[in-house]
Amino acid sequence: MTPRRVAAWHVCLAAAPLLIGAYYLLAHTGIWPGAQVALYVSANSAFAVAALVTARRQPAMRTIMLLLAGSAAAGVTGDVLFYVDALVHGEPPYPGVPDLFYLLAYPLMAVGLLLIVRRRTPGWDSASMIDAAIVAIGAGYLVFQFLIVPLVDFGDKFTSLVSVAYPVGDLMIIVVGARLMLGAGPRTAALRFVGGYLGLVLVADAFYGYQTQAGTYQAGNFLDALWMGASLIIAAGLLHPSIPKMISTSNAVTPDATPGRLAVLAIAAVTAPTSIVIQHYTGGEEHVVAAAVVCNLVFLLVMLRMAGLVQAQRHAAVTDGLTGLRSRRFFEQALGNQGERSAKNGVPVSVLLLDIDHFKSVNDTYGHNGGDRVLVEVTHRLRELVRPGDVVARYGGEEFAVLLPDTSTEQAGEVAERIRRGVGAAPIAVDESRLLTVTVSVGIAGMPAAGTTDELVLAADRALYAAKNAGRNRVASAVA
Repeated sequence: MTPRRVAAWHVCLAAAPLLIGAYYLLAHTGIWPGAQVALYVSANSAFAVAALVTARRQPAMRTIMLLLAGSAAAGVTGDVLFYVDALVHGEPPYPGVPDLFYLLAYPLMAVGLLLIVRRRTPGWDSASMIDAAIVAIGAGYLVFQFLIVPLVDFGDKFTSLVSVAYPVGDLMIIVVGARLMLGAGPRTAALRFVGGYLGLVLVADAFYGYQTQAGTYQAGNFLDALWMGASLIIAAGLLHPSIPKMISTSNAVTPDATPGRLAVLAIAAVTAPTSIVIQHYTGGEEHVVAAAVVCNLVFLLVMLRMAGLVQAQRHAAVTDGLTGLRSRRFFEQALGNQGERSAKNGVPVSVLLLDIDHFKSVNDTYGHNGGDRVLVEVTHRLRELVRPGDVVARYGGEEFAVLLPDTSTEQAGEVAERIRRGVGAAPIAVDESRLLTVTVSVGIAGMPAAGTTDELVLAADRALYAAKNAGRNRVASAVA
């Protein structure tokens, strides 16, 4: 039996506990400080190498991967400079040259993630943007209150500026990361690894900022495990076989409002008022004005999101999911309105019912994927062949309906014949290598010849079956 090959991403995950354990063992014993530094930077180095390997393997992702590799390399450079300075001179100066590289890592990472977002949802995905804004505002308030405000008067102005730049960089990653994780698109394993990396890094950075302000931070504490683990996790994600799908364009118009998504949005929405309550009872400084601004912004965004959900639900109720045509329910409502107008004013209205010939054999021969390809292409041709103002709907499985306002049966016959010829004019690709000629049969009925809209549809249905019984790929008309 051929031995199973160990994947590179498996190696990254397996190496994480070993490298972290060895790092803490050396930190505890105090021996070989150079080896301890090497173990620490090996995690971020693995991240950089994984990004470069993926850049070589996936040309479509090269720019993204080079940016991520640059971010990781900046972190490695900062770590090396910091620890070398610490080993040679003792306590390194702050701010120092390493901070330049640490801060450079933030924009490189943010731009790389933003390019992934743009590849996944190249259009205007307003729902994801609103969700990300809610999360970013909620998290941004916490960063402002607990990390930025205490640093504003920290030492001289330059030191304060550098200190504030770190939480601002984290906030930048929060904004872009929230947009990536909450946006539409395939939820691949690689994307989940990236999400795990972002979560661990942001939690570690938040604890680091808090401990620094409180004066309790010590090198070699649990935060190093979070940073090292995060780097090895994203290295595994970049080497995972699903990485090409991470930039696949989303087929969904908007992301689903799942319970998990709603829970995240709810937590983000209550961060500011909850923080004020905690500050009040613990005697801390309350930033009421900032909290009020955040609450108002989040409230407006939530209302905007709810309006979008209602609109999406209404759209889904009247739209066929596969073809994007109007649903049968919408067609019947529109027909009812036109029928009332016809009865009142005597204006004509006609209906076409058309059916794809031998569609069952298409499904049986080429599978449902082939059948779906036929349905989508017939839909595209129908849209090109009808007139402005005509209503096209998917009436059943392979049956379509066309509502023709202000149209006599003679005029409807011309439209029906144009549709019949147009659908069958060119073959349709049922898979990557096979073409199939598809035809339709069409039945016509019109008002006021038909007394009611129900009679109109029944008459069109009888005409459709007459066309099919006559040999298919033809048009038949009925007066009632």
